[in-house]
Parts: sequence; C-alpha cells; structure tokens
Amino acid sequence: MAVWPNLYAGQRATADLLTSMLPLHAAKTASTSRASTTTISADPDLQLPVVANAQYLLHFYFRISGLPTADMDIQFTTPAGCTGSYAVTGRLAGASAADTDARTSTRIAWNVETLYATPSTTAAQVNHGAGRLITGPTAGTLSVDWAQNISSTTASIMEADSWLELRRIA
Repeated sequence: MAVWPNLYAGQRATADLLTSMLPLHAAKTASTSRASTTTISADPDLQLPVVANAQYLLHFYFRISGLPTADMDIQFTTPAGCTGSYAVTGRLAGASAADTDARTSTRIAWNVETLYATPSTTAAQVNHGAGRLITGPTAGTLSVDWAQNISSTTASIMEADSWLELRRIA
C-alpha cells in the first residue's frame, strides 16, 4: 500500500511537510449568479491548486438553482496531462422535477462539460460526488467551470455552501 508522504525515522517535521498532509478545501460563502451566457468560466470560489505528478481524491457538493429550461453546464478543468475521473450523484439535465427521477451516478472524465438539471429557481438541486485526479508533469489549478446550457435572462446560480475538497494521496 502506498503511503503519502513517506515519513522516515529522524525526519524533521517541518511546517511545509505538515501542511502538505492537509486536505485542500474551497467553499462558497456567497452565491454566484450567471445569466445570458453559455460560455463556461471558472467559478470565483471553487478553485484549488494542484502540484505536478501527484494523485488526489476529490469530494464535492454543489447546490445549484435556475430556470428548468436553462440547466447548467459544469466542467472540472485541470492542468494539461491529468487523468482519472469522477462520479456525480444528482439530477442530470433532461430529468423531470419529480424527486424520484434521474438520481444517477455517472462516471465523467476531467475537462468534459456535463449538463446538470436546475429544476427550480427557488429550491436548490444538490449534486455531490467523488473521484481521483492524477496530475501529469504540469502543476496548475483544478477549477469548477460553469454557465447556463441554454442562455436565459433568468440567472443560474451556484449557491453558497457549495464546496470542493482535494486530499493528496501520492
């Protein structure tokens, strides 16, 4: 079993070493609204730095709302050369508003736009998931990028209390 980081007898417990063991966490304290746009862009709060040649476990929780006909286009954007995937559980686009509809778990590759349902402008839809990110030779940022799938003057919203967490495992 691989252990990260490798700790050796007599090794100094420096601040950098101890900090590297902590999970990375980003959370929204205020909602972000986007209207009349179908061009995805990074959420201002849901971004985390990743190092080159590492492995991370991902956990996330999104509260989204918006016009049912607009839905949301969400993508996890990574630095070049990343592999792995994640799964999301929630209502993907095209589902009806019934609670029993389309609660699904779907495997998704990084840097792939995925349509999430926004069945209401007044009641948030919850989506959560997990995955594994394996970075290549390039460090950078993991970001949650999103926009409306169909442009509408009624805003789609990534709500406060949405969060993203990475834990380095190798």
